[in-house]
Order: sequence, then C-alpha cells, then structure tokens
Amino acid sequence: MIWRDFCGLVAVHEASLTGENVEITSPRAFTSGAIFVIAGCGVLLVAPVLASLLAVTLIKLGMLTVLIPLLTMAVTAYFLPFGLGNPVVKRLVHSRKLDVGDDGFIVQMSLSPRIRSGLRALVEDADDLGYLSFTDSELIFQGDSVRLRIPWRQISAVRPQNIGWRGRYLYGSRIIISVTGIPNVDAVAFSERSSLLLPTSKRITKKLRERICAGKDSARTEEKSRAT
Repeated sequence: MIWRDFCGLVAVHEASLTGENVEITSPRAFTSGAIFVIAGCGVLLVAPVLASLLAVTLIKLGMLTVLIPLLTMAVTAYFLPFGLGNPVVKRLVHSRKLDVGDDGFIVQMSLSPRIRSGLRALVEDADDLGYLSFTDSELIFQGDSVRLRIPWRQISAVRPQNIGWRGRYLYGSRIIISVTGIPNVDAVAFSERSSLLLPTSKRITKKLRERICAGKDSARTEEKSRAT
C-alpha cells in the first residue's frame, strides 16, 4: 500500500511532444521505481555518519568525539557519486542501448522550464537520464524519454552552477546552457552521472564543460569568418 501510494505521488506523467529540436515521449526505464532506488542509494552514505554519531556517545568526551564524525563525513563525501545512485544511473542508460560514441558522456538533463512537476520533481532534480554526444554542428542528448538536439549556433551562454545541498556542495557542477530558437526551452542543465568517486566527478565535469564550450566557440568563429 505504501509503495503504491509513493509511486502515485512521484509518477512520471506521460507526455508526447515532437518538434524539430525536442522529442518527448513516455519514460520506459526512468520510472518512479527507478527514482525510488536512486534516492535509496543515499542511505549508504547516511548510515556510516549515523553510526559514527552513535559511537561517540559510547566513549569518553574528548578529541575523538569530534574527529570520528568529521572523518566519517569526509570519507563518505569521497564516495558521494556512489551515494547519489550513479551505478544505477549507468545501468539504466546502458539498458536503453543508445547510440553512444567515444567522446560522449552519461548525464542527467533538466529543461527550463521543467517538464516534470510536483513531488516527482522535488525528489529527483533530473527530467531525464541519458547520453550526451557531439557532432560538428550540434550536441545531441538521447534520453529515456527525451531526445534533444541543440545546434552550436543556438547556444548563447554556458555557465557552471553548484549542485547545492543534494551534492553536499561538493559534487561536480551542473552545466547550464542558455539556448535560443527552441520553442518552450530557455535553458538546459547537464550533470555528469558516470563517476563513482568525487575527484572523478570533478574531472569529468571539467571535461564536459570544456567540450561544450569548444563546440560553441567553434560555431561562433565559423559564423564570424563567413561574415567577413
């Protein structure tokens, strides 16, 4: 009964939208059940911290009562991507058998304005999970329910944004892409979801941002050369 009520609250509403740049269909893998499993991975990080707090109540007050919880939080932060459910995300993306390349990224994607709403959007900040790849003329996101194509010339700005409390303010930043000429889409946010360790997350995020900026800058340079 509880599981059915939860699924009803966070249900991913079916939608169908087809356009030149965006195609949205009903989700197949990134369902309410998958969202519950991904959120549940956070328990793996919370449990050691709670155990450390319990442990310090059993020892004499001193330096260890401060060091044990702090060291525990530092260690769990190192495995933060694992606690955010990235292993589950990778499995979901691979299960869709998407057309992937060597220079692409497993990411979560959120549109602005959001296409998800209600409790579902509160529990999970991703509109979809999938694979981000690149061509000479555009970037392509292939997700579970969203397929998105953004020509480089329609990207007006690229900026990082801290992921906030969900990632303890430490996880690799979101990459916010402001776009023009795509109906009902003002911006798109991508976050890497393939890492298992915090340093790897930051390294992949840096590489992702550099790749997007390189495509945008290349298109701008080409437009200037054509204009002269």
